Amino acid sequence: MTETERSFYPAEMAAHLARRWAEQNHPAEGLPADDALIVLFDRLYQASLMREEGEGVKCRIIVASPDDFPQSLVQGVDHLVALRFTESSPFTPHNVRKLAGAAGYYRAMLAVEVRDASPPAIWGMIITGTSWVNRFGSDHFEETPLPPKLVLQILAPGHLIAASGYTRVFESTGGKLLTEGFDPFNSHWLPERFSTLRSSLLEELSGATPGPSATQLCDNFVKDVSQSVIRHVLSLVRTRGHGGILAYLPDDSDNGVLTNQWFRFRVRFTADLPSLWFRTLLGRLIKRVLKVGGGLGLPICTWNDYRKMHDAEIAELDEALIGLGHFLADLMCVDGALVLGSDFRLIGFGGEILGELPVFKIHRALDLEAESSLMEPADTSGTRHRSAYRLVSGARDTIAVVVSQDGDVRFVAHHLGQLTYWPYLP
Repeated sequence: MTETERSFYPAEMAAHLARRWAEQNHPAEGLPADDALIVLFDRLYQASLMREEGEGVKCRIIVASPDDFPQSLVQGVDHLVALRFTESSPFTPHNVRKLAGAAGYYRAMLAVEVRDASPPAIWGMIITGTSWVNRFGSDHFEETPLPPKLVLQILAPGHLIAASGYTRVFESTGGKLLTEGFDPFNSHWLPERFSTLRSSLLEELSGATPGPSATQLCDNFVKDVSQSVIRHVLSLVRTRGHGGILAYLPDDSDNGVLTNQWFRFRVRFTADLPSLWFRTLLGRLIKRVLKVGGGLGLPICTWNDYRKMHDAEIAELDEALIGLGHFLADLMCVDGALVLGSDFRLIGFGGEILGELPVFKIHRALDLEAESSLMEPADTSGTRHRSAYRLVSGARDTIAVVVSQDGDVRFVAHHLGQLTYWPYLP
């Protein structure tokens, strides 16, 4: 029986975490002793199975002492705010359940201290804000970082994540270990589906720019900018608590056949230049980044170079991309699907997904390329998910991103000959 086929229990999770922690060279002092780890996993697992006011428990905890946070944070002058309780609460499943609602998953975490002579206790809350969700889109995370201490997250019943600060170490769901960070944006298969966007954009720019440029664009630049926008959209939709579907149709699909077969739109956009809003902004950004990069003497402009550039026009384009992200999130919050082309053309929103053939099974990816997967009955998912499964099963080059009201996000695609979903767990 393989590691992904058997169930893991708190003692095994603790041992596995200690091994992975050392392999990834996280500070040893950031990890509690084995016996404390077992207690932490056991109580969080129990808490994950509980409900509070009809809602499942979903929260983050950081295992640290008040001394691990600079005084500026304790005083609330920095991006993180450390709030201390006048009296600590015992770290029990019951108290985690009761306090999880106050420490909203996307905005805060409970602070737990582990001492050798006493059981774990909840001493306060750390207010992180929601921008941590998007930090994985860039190495430049401008908010105050968490100390490299153990962070444990409850995503759903039996679904736990262990991290060092913001850096994922491993994940466990249903007793199965998922050691890779589950961010489909970091896969190979997803960017390949959008390769024509990059090539066509660069071809247009080379035709519009006279003479060879001394500064070239990093191969991943278009991908990095595009992903940062979509990460922002997903973050906004998650925090609003409405849920929604984002569907990408394959190249040259907006010819009426595929869209009429699979969607009944509340609003459909005219296929003109304004519907290519994102592509237009991206083209302008690339031109400006190349010009600024040339002035700086950069042979190649990367995403990191772009993030360091201080330029008024780039700042305006950044604001425009943020505004676009808010606009797309607004469209996703209308019942039905927001539909884009693979070139990010706005096709329509409020799209009712048609089709009558039911989907009975779906595979959950156990790694980013879905080389390993677990089959699940499709009817264990909600109505929104099942409609996305039906769409991708019938239109196999389509990609759907489904956001639940509870903030769960799944990427759905037909990959390696089977209908598959990837959880988005930044």
